[in-house]
Amino acid sequence: MRRATKRALLAVLGVTPALALSSCGLSAPTANGAAGTKAETIVAAGQASLETLDPLQSSNADNDIFIDPVYDRLVGFDADSKMIPKLATAWEFNADATAVTLTLRPGVTFHSGNPFTAADVTYTLDRAKRVASGSASFIPSYASSKVVDDTHVTISFTQPSVSFLAGLSYLYIVDAKLVRANEGSDHAQQWLATHDAGSGPYTLKGYKANQEVSLARYATYWGKEERRPENLVLRMINESSLLRDELLTGNVDLGWGLAALDVKQLNGQAGLEGYSMPSTRVTLGLMNTQGEVTGDPRVREAIQLAYDYEGHVKTALQGSGEIARSVVPRGMDCVYEGPAPTHDAARAKRLLGEAGATGKTVTIAYDPAVPEFKLAGTLLENGLREIGLTVQVKTATFPQYMQMISTAATTPDIAIAWDFAPYPDAGAVLDRTWNSRAIGQTNGARYDNKEVDRLLKAASTAKDPAAACTAYESVQKRILDDRAALYIAWPTVNGARNGKVAKLPYTPTSPTFDAGQLMLAK
Repeated sequence: MRRATKRALLAVLGVTPALALSSCGLSAPTANGAAGTKAETIVAAGQASLETLDPLQSSNADNDIFIDPVYDRLVGFDADSKMIPKLATAWEFNADATAVTLTLRPGVTFHSGNPFTAADVTYTLDRAKRVASGSASFIPSYASSKVVDDTHVTISFTQPSVSFLAGLSYLYIVDAKLVRANEGSDHAQQWLATHDAGSGPYTLKGYKANQEVSLARYATYWGKEERRPENLVLRMINESSLLRDELLTGNVDLGWGLAALDVKQLNGQAGLEGYSMPSTRVTLGLMNTQGEVTGDPRVREAIQLAYDYEGHVKTALQGSGEIARSVVPRGMDCVYEGPAPTHDAARAKRLLGEAGATGKTVTIAYDPAVPEFKLAGTLLENGLREIGLTVQVKTATFPQYMQMISTAATTPDIAIAWDFAPYPDAGAVLDRTWNSRAIGQTNGARYDNKEVDRLLKAASTAKDPAAACTAYESVQKRILDDRAALYIAWPTVNGARNGKVAKLPYTPTSPTFDAGQLMLAK
């Protein structure tokens, strides 16, 4: 499930002009980002609802698109899911895997001019622990960290964790000196919502609420790339037809999140080329396993049987994807693929009758701004009415949904949502969405299975990767057997680009694409 902060983006006054943003217009260019010509600028646009630029909330894929170009990670993954160095150039675990020592890249500076040191790593980790939301969920075993010297830091865990380093791939490092000066009473969450404290390839130049984020290339970035554009503008356009028109007129160079049909129509027109990339997402219908109606596994099985999975791939995805066979995205190790779900309205009706649930009311929640969810909502509503359930639809943005699942009384019976892999590790997805300790936070199904909790803990502390993988596969099988969700589809990521933009590389840590890796074709 995509995670987002519940705070709105707020303008903050009285700060350094080069780092301040205005919600009503673009700020003056920074020294590193003077306005360039159109040829030096890439304009990318797509479906997104930016909630905050606080890097700790990058676990929401919509936020991450805009955050990623401004900040750096300690480690990352390449297209083959191999771990690669970023701000950390080397790492070494202790004998019992309860700590890791990182060697940090020297000579890196933040956009403020402050040097990057081990103190920034410890501050970022401690801030994540204090705020306890967003990407903090990817490092649950973090205990403490200690500065060895400017280029070495030792991180200690609450328990053995060979997977801890992978979790760090979704944590962006902040400028400790700058953020500490603006902490306020909320650990700088409000300040970071609209300000730049990063060391990434781009500096933040401007922000227009619900419209766009404007970025300028950071001249002294450690990972210099000559084909990186002087300016990058990321626009929010949630209507596929409008995005299509903007691409055709040349106002947008790259469009992400396009409907598959639009991609087919655009391909070859006005110098545009469509693309389709693997997705780190799975589309689910999370069912409230503690709900008055959906608490009965027979009802949950009936709901699964009521859904038209082939219709989803054909209409909601327009053929761009396939029926899922698990509750985690595919394309990574340790994915258990169960039988493909099927549609059987007659059996669903019998199960409802046995459960005494015929005529009962269930609530469906989804975000209608996401085309796949809107069409899936219609398919689900029609299927449930066909088998004899009364349906109440509640549309909700992601922050509103997160508020819904914070209490048992407001958790919807079924929520259509994406779950995504923040990095190529099935355990990270399973622990965030299905561990009982996340009920009221990221466990939207309110799923409570003690054996699943035990297996997740055993896998996270296993020193043998094969043993961890076996445990993760067992967890997935148990979730499927408990019928805790409709596992609907494995979608692809679709878009189109013109000749100005180089081919997009696949990045396993980016659910949509890595904006920091956008390059000019020549």
